[in-house]
Amino acid sequence: MTADNDDYDYIIRIIQFLERQFAIRFFISSKDFDILYRWWEKRVPYTVVSAALRRVVERRSPKKPPIASFSVFSREVRRDYQSFLNLYIGRERGELRDERDQVKTFLSKFPEPLDWIRADFERLGAEFARNGRADAGPVHEKLLRHFQDDSELNAKCEWFMKNLAPALRRPEIEAKYRLNYLLHKFSIPSFE
Repeated sequence: MTADNDDYDYIIRIIQFLERQFAIRFFISSKDFDILYRWWEKRVPYTVVSAALRRVVERRSPKKPPIASFSVFSREVRRDYQSFLNLYIGRERGELRDERDQVKTFLSKFPEPLDWIRADFERLGAEFARNGRADAGPVHEKLLRHFQDDSELNAKCEWFMKNLAPALRRPEIEAKYRLNYLLHKFSIPSFE
């Protein structure tokens, strides 16, 4: 996957967060996709979005109808993003250090089901330690090929694609969903 698909990665990651954390699933309309895409365009950090989503879900009354659109979250995300911007103006965050720690932790607790690709991840880790980034694209492609017949992944992907508006059911979105599922399942950090 190239950096050109960062928008899909961001959008799918948020959809998967709702599904994993709260078992919230609904049809993703073009309007929902636009909301998520706007958040991506504004560079709203995933941590800000996930915290806002969590608060909205947790304070939602059981008497209210179930969440069926991302518009329910828009106000909270907008408010939290403004607070985030106000808080971090002029400050430098230690994100690179945190990412390097995540890569080291991943390599030290390497998941057994990925032993077949360990050497590739170790090379990525070494490159990341030297340069602060590494091209994980070829490793991601190997992961996708290796797990293309995984029944659990195929079932989840089929469900996801059925719940997208027909205009959004594109191969690149499906590939991004598959990759994000594997990255989360095995706690694979970002090498960018």
